[in-house]
Amino acid sequence: MMYPNIYTLFRARVERHRVRDVFYVRERDKWTGISWERFDREAHEFAYALAACGLERESSVCVLMGNVPEWVVADLGIIIAGGVSCGLYPTSSAEQCRYIINHSDAAFVLVDSPIQLNKILRVRSQLPKLKTIIALDEAAASSHAGVMSYQEFLRIGRGQRQESHADLEDRALNAMANETVIMVYTSGTTGMPKGACLSHAYVLNSVESLRGTIPLNESDVMFSYLPYCHVAERISGLYNRLYAGASAYFVDDARRLWDYIAEVRPTVFPSLPRFFEKVHAAFVADIETASLEERERFDEVFKLGETISCLRQAGASVPRKLQAEYDKKSPPIVSKLKSLFGGRLRLATSGGAPLPDQVAKFFDALGVPILQAYGLTENVCVAFNRPEDYRLGTVGQPMPGCEVKIADDGEILVRSSMMFSGYYKEHEKTAEMFRDGWLLTGDLGKMDADRFLTITGRKKEIIVTSTGKNIAPALIENLLKEHHLISHAFVYGDNKSYLVALITLNQLELESHARARSIESQDFTSLKRHPSVVELVEGIVANVNEKVSTTEAVKNFAVLDHDFSIEADEITPTQKVKRTVVTERYAAVLEALYA
Repeated sequence: MMYPNIYTLFRARVERHRVRDVFYVRERDKWTGISWERFDREAHEFAYALAACGLERESSVCVLMGNVPEWVVADLGIIIAGGVSCGLYPTSSAEQCRYIINHSDAAFVLVDSPIQLNKILRVRSQLPKLKTIIALDEAAASSHAGVMSYQEFLRIGRGQRQESHADLEDRALNAMANETVIMVYTSGTTGMPKGACLSHAYVLNSVESLRGTIPLNESDVMFSYLPYCHVAERISGLYNRLYAGASAYFVDDARRLWDYIAEVRPTVFPSLPRFFEKVHAAFVADIETASLEERERFDEVFKLGETISCLRQAGASVPRKLQAEYDKKSPPIVSKLKSLFGGRLRLATSGGAPLPDQVAKFFDALGVPILQAYGLTENVCVAFNRPEDYRLGTVGQPMPGCEVKIADDGEILVRSSMMFSGYYKEHEKTAEMFRDGWLLTGDLGKMDADRFLTITGRKKEIIVTSTGKNIAPALIENLLKEHHLISHAFVYGDNKSYLVALITLNQLELESHARARSIESQDFTSLKRHPSVVELVEGIVANVNEKVSTTEAVKNFAVLDHDFSIEADEITPTQKVKRTVVTERYAAVLEALYA
């Protein structure tokens, strides 16, 4: 059934499940359920309070919180009240919060912790339109004048139920499909972030498309730990789960995710490439320290799985004898890998950035395919690999309701029923995103005969060398990052005769690598300079150079003493390198590579 707006979907799910638990939170070292009925009640109370405190229709409310149930409660409450829900990354600086709160014209902001509250208080005098700050932490709220606690806000809502219910219910039920309901700010790799306006139709058409690609069901169990302010987690996570009636466990401490996986045993696990890279690195490290007999057994199973994977990817049939040998020898190793996900995983998906081929092939050979996807804030559902039809190294085929074509210059163009409505207060920038009805993604790609899409780079990030060659740095950077020891790679060479690179290393993986090989070093900095590590990185770069043309080869590189970070404004919350910032900040290092 297609719903006219998000609220009608929400009401249908509440009526269907009411006493079932929809969320689980960690309390006193155990999981406590939150029912659909409680979710419904608190969402309405939040909506009544917003209306009582003067929220105007189609006005924004900013949410600056980690993954807590109150994020979702507030989100639905804002929708019920006829407002626009706008998420802020928990990693945002006070200045970034100030910009988005002002740009979105938000009159309310909801925070969870004293740290987030202090960010807002530091810039409070620069937020002329902000009426109310609501804090989840009651102690923090009570210690600051002009800050209301979340529970106090809900009490206002309860007191307004009789007065507000009929009006808000009518408003929510009759919300038009084209009304903006969410504002998602882009991560801003090349300038100030833009607020993409997403309508009810955008959300509902997107979850319908997801249902036709990787359907969830009521019995599925998932985690909530990726940021809701990102469009992928908001749509394919939150609303997709609500649509399916699936439950979510809120991760209160990302450092305990491994423990929680063992307890909860999720059936569906969407994540970013970095998580799967860590699983791969940990598994490989265990194998490297295992006995010779165990290593030989793993190598034999992996080679069998790799052969089967290659045959399937090529569309060839797998000989029964080969499959039987794999089925006989692989269970102990495959079950060990699956146990890292809890043992009952049926779907694992990856998006937000390319999954290194080495990692994708590893998981596929051991019976845990990671389905890659592609989308963008302006149209989250573009392409997805299907469980029954996937191709490694690609982001899959176009999703239901979405048309994709490649322009003459290699840019990926999209046309669909899941399109954003435009950038808030940015009409010219909105117009720049379209040509003849097609969305200009800014991404470069290619599509094979079976319509599997491969991302090859970013159009705006093209490097033009002094010899006139056009090079997509993302291709080379992703090849470098395929090795689990490399966390980030930045390729540079505009107006230069050859390319150079800045490389950062994964500390945990490198230390594990060193222990497995008995490499002694006093600290991480000296470890990176150890002759065997230097030789290893040189080998990684040399191996990548063999895979690209001579003009795309990295001639010189520098390994930085630290990783790029969000706090230093060098990468976005989605781990994309801010090219302008890095180029300016490390100008001396880059120029020295040409000396």
